[in-house]
Amino acid sequence: MKNKKWWGLAAIVLSISLVTACGAKPTTNAGQPEVPPAEVLPDNGAVQDPDQTDSNQQEPDKEEPANQEPGKQEKQEQSITAYVSDSDLMELKSYSAKIQFSDDEEKYREALKALQTSDNPEDTPLWQKIEFKSVKLSDGTLTVDIHIPDDARLGAGGESFAIEALTKTLFQFDEIKAIDVLVDGQAEESMMGHVTLEHPIHRQ
Repeated sequence: MKNKKWWGLAAIVLSISLVTACGAKPTTNAGQPEVPPAEVLPDNGAVQDPDQTDSNQQEPDKEEPANQEPGKQEKQEQSITAYVSDSDLMELKSYSAKIQFSDDEEKYREALKALQTSDNPEDTPLWQKIEFKSVKLSDGTLTVDIHIPDDARLGAGGESFAIEALTKTLFQFDEIKAIDVLVDGQAEESMMGHVTLEHPIHRQ
């Protein structure tokens, strides 16, 4: 009888111990101070904040903008004097023309185009039907290569006026010291068969 009481008492004590153990909070790391995250040392030895390091790692690399091609040069405008003939090819006449260009080569081309038109419909542009194939300035000499269709050929007076109109128009540009006119790439003795063509024609 006494043994049964002891066994019962032992069971009660054991039950109380188990309940107490289950209800207790875990003490792992309890009471220990919180350890701050370790600082990161980059290759250069400077101290960085961990949050900043993570932010730098997550930020994608920014691409450098591709080099853009430079825009076209702004065109300049210049007034020149161009030369044509009267309707009877009896005299040389002048008129004022405005040309626009972005470089010297375009300037010369635009000046030559002014020889192919006129501000007066009664005048005759002596170079109207002649094709300017190329134009190039080298060491003060402007080489102009032309093509002359059959219906663009003139008589002796018209040919003389045409050469004079060309030289007077182009010699307005100080950098041009001489003009060499080629016919289909060849230095011909005459442009249309009537007037001797110098190679080159020098400024007078």
